[in-house]
Amino acid sequence: MGTNLVAGRLFSNRDNEGAPPVALISETVVRRYWPHTSPLGSYLTIQAQVYSGKSSGVSRPLEIVGVVKDVRNDSLWRPESTIYAPFAQRPSAGVFLAIRTAMPPMSIVPGVRDAVLALDKEQPVNRIRPMSEIVAETYGALRFPMALLWIFSALALALSATGIFGVMSYTVSRRTQEMAIRMALGAGHRDVLRLVLREGLAVTLCGVALGLAGALALSRVMAGYVYGVTSTDPLTFAAASLVLIVVALLASYLPARRAAKVDPIVALRYE
Repeated sequence: MGTNLVAGRLFSNRDNEGAPPVALISETVVRRYWPHTSPLGSYLTIQAQVYSGKSSGVSRPLEIVGVVKDVRNDSLWRPESTIYAPFAQRPSAGVFLAIRTAMPPMSIVPGVRDAVLALDKEQPVNRIRPMSEIVAETYGALRFPMALLWIFSALALALSATGIFGVMSYTVSRRTQEMAIRMALGAGHRDVLRLVLREGLAVTLCGVALGLAGALALSRVMAGYVYGVTSTDPLTFAAASLVLIVVALLASYLPARRAAKVDPIVALRYE
């Protein structure tokens, strides 16, 4: 399941029915109850609840022998406080078996069923599903709003790129006379292009810096709604900034290139 060990040890064959009760806890439990000390060697008790709301008793104290990574069973956004106990010490009437395979998942179903029946011929094996189906069923309702979020984000980026292109193109086109004068005084085509690109890049970098500052402030609000993206995700910020910088350079280069090809005498006479 990929729930890696953080501290202590995992369960072993020694943690059987006659051994002292032990438990593993998740990182969320550690942050909640042992924020400033190690929980290893400490003890906890589990109070079982029944549907009537009454307690069905308190278990024997469990010694914490290990800490494992957090898991998300019911929500992608918030890890759960999880306590693990050996099956031999706390058996359950129902068991979920998770199998990782490089083959198509449903192709190994007959072999899994035969292996279970070899241990217990009366043990039913049902509700066999690939993990992709479970995830789709659990979070299928989120796919549509997330798709809308992607679409609106792409539209916002496209509008920003279009606006930058239009503003830079208009600004450069208004400087046609200035470029004609510079070329008449001896400036070359590369000099004009270098000047426009340098000035356009300076303005763009200032805008990107201001945008990143605003994004960092607002992303802390959005971090609780988008799974897998932190409030300071470097890849997201770098990709958006790179797109805007490339668009600004193209917006500066294309009109500057057209203006640099104009005959200075024609441009000055027109003005």
